[in-house]
Amino acid sequence: MGTFLRSRHGLAYERGFVQGAGRVLLAPVATVMPDGIEDFIVLTAGATQYDVVAPFTEVGFTKTGINITRNNSEEDFDVDQQRGSIKRRPSNWEMSIGTQLAEASLETFQTAWELGPITTVTKVAPQLAERHVGLSAPNSYAEKMVAVVFQFPDGTIRAWVFRKCVRAAQESGLTLQKTGEQVSLPMRWNALTDSSATVDTQFGEMFEQVPAVA
Repeated sequence: MGTFLRSRHGLAYERGFVQGAGRVLLAPVATVMPDGIEDFIVLTAGATQYDVVAPFTEVGFTKTGINITRNNSEEDFDVDQQRGSIKRRPSNWEMSIGTQLAEASLETFQTAWELGPITTVTKVAPQLAERHVGLSAPNSYAEKMVAVVFQFPDGTIRAWVFRKCVRAAQESGLTLQKTGEQVSLPMRWNALTDSSATVDTQFGEMFEQVPAVA
């Protein structure tokens, strides 16, 4: 007898169930849209496997997971002769990527707080060299390509790559304290559409590896 309640692909379909941590990668907005996962993650077995591929860089460890959201607004059409809507059309689409950055390095503050370059200042011994980054108030956002990468238990990878993202207007603070949670910086990127891309890929693309047939 067959089973009446069933999934689209069956319980053995690994990519149908997602649980676990991911990674966030950043690249300059001028980076060419990847053709495949190998364009931003090293897939060849060896010491460098799963390293990022330049110009992508690693955001680092996160807390509270990585949240990808999609939302839209719509317009409703009605006429006098009908008591209900006769058509609905989307008027705006939104996508965003959110997390909390768990590493309290200068690079993390630079990313979360939209800061300028990090410079090294050489000191005369016995003073130690220092690294400086300005606490700026920029008048525009730095656009970046953002990739979220996840690996299934069977080793295959799924990735969400967004062509153009900017920092979301969000409070991001830290508390230095004796006890409690470690420092983590809330961070959210809002995805922008790229008019040079096809309508189907204006935000970006999802990539998913197909397991090899045994």
